[in-house]
Amino acid sequence: MNNDPDYEYMTVLVDRRPRKQSRELKKLAKNGWEVVSVRPRSGFSWSSNTDDATLRRVRNSRR
Repeated sequence: MNNDPDYEYMTVLVDRRPRKQSRELKKLAKNGWEVVSVRPRSGFSWSSNTDDATLRRVRNSRR
């Protein structure tokens, strides 16, 4: 029997501004998503107003 949870992953765009970003991530957390990482969309901080956030949540097991 496998007791390890099976995760599903999703990457979304989030605003780079700290307050707006935290609001967006809190909304996703209410839907069961856990933030794995947030990273800049490009190597140049001035080139984008968004970041990539990688999220995960436990899949529903149907056994």
